[in-house]
Amino acid sequence: MAMSCNTLTPPTPEQLNAEIRTFLAARAGRTLTSAERDVYERLRTAWLAAGRQARRGR
Repeated sequence: MAMSCNTLTPPTPEQLNAEIRTFLAARAGRTLTSAERDVYERLRTAWLAAGRQARRGR
């Protein structure tokens, strides 16, 4: 996972969404490899968790 945020605060859902979109756009038109699928799934899991935290006001 190439999360580019190097701060102590976790990335926001918007930052993770942008990272997911960039990741997938770079691989448009083809099937993800198993390693790429793992990266995508980790990004998506982080995005979902960040969304839950944002809704709780954290």
